[in-house]
Amino acid sequence: MPVEFSEYRCKRKYKSGSHKFPLFRLILLGVALLLAYRLGFFSMVVEMLPLPGADAVVDAPSWKVECEKNSGKAFELDGDLGQCSWFVRDSMAELPNSFLRYVASRRKASVSTIHWVAPIADFSRGLFVLHDDSVSSAYLHIPMADSSMVWVDASTGCRFPGVCPEQPLGWSSLSISEDFDFTGQEALLAMDKLHGVGEAPVRPILPGTIMAAGKDSLGYFVEINHGYNVSSKMSGLFRYDRDSILFSPGDKVDAHTLVGRIAPKDGAAIYLTIRRNGHFVRWNDFFAESHPVDSVKISKFKEQIGL
Repeated sequence: MPVEFSEYRCKRKYKSGSHKFPLFRLILLGVALLLAYRLGFFSMVVEMLPLPGADAVVDAPSWKVECEKNSGKAFELDGDLGQCSWFVRDSMAELPNSFLRYVASRRKASVSTIHWVAPIADFSRGLFVLHDDSVSSAYLHIPMADSSMVWVDASTGCRFPGVCPEQPLGWSSLSISEDFDFTGQEALLAMDKLHGVGEAPVRPILPGTIMAAGKDSLGYFVEINHGYNVSSKMSGLFRYDRDSILFSPGDKVDAHTLVGRIAPKDGAAIYLTIRRNGHFVRWNDFFAESHPVDSVKISKFKEQIGL
């Protein structure tokens, strides 16, 4: 007997077009939000968030603490300046920066004293360093026109550390006019001509070791190795003892050694050749590079920091 199946359809529930509004729950939520606002809960949450400017401010250690942490002794100075001083013996590890360690490495006595002077507000930016050794040496940290800072020797104005050349003619040098004519003097492409007073003494620009000494077409000459890949040759020298050369290779000279004189006549000159790393360098450029500030600026800087 065939079985017939018929589709069963359940009764659909009637869906209302509107829901019951949960008014009681909304009232409770509003009361809770109002209470949280009154208790400052939202302010506490905002402060805990890592928002810009909401980071906790940590006070930097005072300059005195930093000084004593590096085994120094702190002193307060006038003009919102501070001083940190060290007795330097065998170890230089307690000195806080490479500049002070370099200064200390130049000591000749078994014990020396180093004084670091800087603004209290920024004690890492030194203004003045004094090294009391067998002799006292002072160094100034002077700002340049391009906002950079340079350490110079307070007595010479020479950049420190670095070579510090001196004028070979000293007081006897004569200035060369800007329109000085080098035409036809091809040899001067690799040397400078320095004019001076007749018979004036000539001295090395830097301490060094004699490489060669003798006589050439310009007169007597002395060639010196100054170290630091710098050498110089001074030609056209005049000597009273014309039959002998007073220097031999290997002899040591310093900035006070007399190597010759300018010829005893008007318009006398010597010829100077400076080579650095094997390349010719003009004397004016070499001197200006090693002396970035003049005596006037040094004096003004000393007045500003109360020295």
